[in-house]
Amino acid sequence: MATTLANPADVNVPAAADNSQAAQALESRATDQSSALRQSGALSPQAQGATSGITSLLVQPAVRKSMPAIIVLMAVGLFLLAYSWIQAPPYKAVYPGLGESDRQAAYTALIGSDFSAKIDNKSGELMVPGDRYHEARIFLASRGLPQGAAAGGMSALNEDTSMTTSQFMEQVRYVSAMEQELAQSIIQIGSIKSARVHLASPKQSVFVRSRTPAKASVVVTPFGGRVISSSQVQAIIHMVASSVPYLSADNVSVVDQRGKLLTDANNFASMQLNSEQMAHKQRMEETYRNRIDAFLTPVVGLGNVRSEVDIQIDFTEIESTFEEYDGNNNGPLARSEIVTLEQELLADAAKGIPGAESNIPGGQTPVTNQSLDGKDEGMSTRSSQTTRNYEMDKAIRHVKRQGGTLERISVAVVINEAGRPPTSLNTEEAGAASNQVGYSDEDIQRFTNLVKGVVGFKEDRGDIITIVSTPFEEPTFVEEELVPWYENNQITSMLKSAGAVIAFIALIFFVIRPVMKPFLASNSSSLGKDGELTQAELSMLESGNNASLKDLKAKLKPKKATVSADMLNTANTYDDKVALVRLLVADDAGRVANVLKKMIRPA
Repeated sequence: MATTLANPADVNVPAAADNSQAAQALESRATDQSSALRQSGALSPQAQGATSGITSLLVQPAVRKSMPAIIVLMAVGLFLLAYSWIQAPPYKAVYPGLGESDRQAAYTALIGSDFSAKIDNKSGELMVPGDRYHEARIFLASRGLPQGAAAGGMSALNEDTSMTTSQFMEQVRYVSAMEQELAQSIIQIGSIKSARVHLASPKQSVFVRSRTPAKASVVVTPFGGRVISSSQVQAIIHMVASSVPYLSADNVSVVDQRGKLLTDANNFASMQLNSEQMAHKQRMEETYRNRIDAFLTPVVGLGNVRSEVDIQIDFTEIESTFEEYDGNNNGPLARSEIVTLEQELLADAAKGIPGAESNIPGGQTPVTNQSLDGKDEGMSTRSSQTTRNYEMDKAIRHVKRQGGTLERISVAVVINEAGRPPTSLNTEEAGAASNQVGYSDEDIQRFTNLVKGVVGFKEDRGDIITIVSTPFEEPTFVEEELVPWYENNQITSMLKSAGAVIAFIALIFFVIRPVMKPFLASNSSSLGKDGELTQAELSMLESGNNASLKDLKAKLKPKKATVSADMLNTANTYDDKVALVRLLVADDAGRVANVLKKMIRPA
């Protein structure tokens, strides 16, 4: 404003003494203000030069007119920038570990289709907004990208082949293709997000004794919130072992993304069996607990009984073969009998005893035996043989006893004695019962017999039933540990939005409003009811009665009014205008620019 006041020549008024005096007064006032600032030392020479340049630019009429619009646009732009930063969606990698060529092709395709893709400066991964992640993957798949992933596996063996390719390179490519194929097969399992397979397949010798077994290791990464079960690990082991020659299942190791070994070559099978046995044991114990609670709860009340059951189960499987003889005590029985009888007759056979006189030649002929009928009886030879086979009664039994035999049951029951209901409806007896503490021995024995019947108690098996009556402690509620507010995503997002709103409001009140206030004040035509002039005062100004400066002040000060642009237009004489300008300079230097703007005419 001082610069405007310092140029009285720009005011298009007649050359008169009063006009010159008014211009000199305005110039001297502006000079005094500038010299006062320089003498105070508030601004350095460099700052004064920059300030004067900015001031000269801002006082231009075109700049002053467009300044409000510029400030509003800047404020709106800052607010939109902050809002876009708050509402920007998180970015997600489309294909982690993508090759350079595929990454460049995918980036070009996404940018051409307005996907707002970008390259992460830290990891170098191709990123897209999280809300368009699946759409981007489908779009790239329709374009045949990434080509490196599609060309992996066994199909990669057909690329870059030539007659000069060594056998070693062919073997390396084959192993790499096999690893990729196995990894793709493992990823098909629902809970596995990604997988990598490493094969160590040495060159095999023609001699069986010199063959080296192959080995493999698998690194798997499950989806968030999912767990790879033992059955899935076992399936991965057998799949890899069946796909690689000379690879045994014992030589396959499976590791998760945290470095945890999921396989144990020595104890995996037994651990799998033990887990099934433990699950069966827990199911049986749960069944017995439910039975006990179902029987005792109606007697002692809801929540007044706690039971625990421990059972011992023999999972040993026994297979026996029995062969029994004479199981019915019938004795031996003849199975077969063979009888052989032989007889031979001799007519003139030598008779007698060897060495007897009757046998000596020349001796007396011995008397022969004769039969009663006078005939001689001839000699005969008879032999018999009997073979008899005996066999005992025999039975063969093949018995296989399945595992899971119940060997022992141990039951422990705790009853809340404080929750004992009254035993009678009589008031006096009920009062006496309320004074009684705990259950009697008869009640405990009655509960014990009930539990024995529920679980099938057998004393010869070594079963144990223990029932105790004791007061229960009142449950103490532990306050849930709250998550810190600065770790809650919902709260942080709300704080960001609130911060943006507060920043926008502060920008309006502390930046835009102070800057716009002079422009709004200069364009106001009146000051409201307190600053309005009466019709008589306006008539006095329009009549041109050559009122002096003191008279104008005396008229205006009681009304607390200031000079407006309309007063300059209504003044009839030049002296009135000069008086109004002097009054404006004396009372409010900020209004001088508005007065001069009305008096300046284009050249």
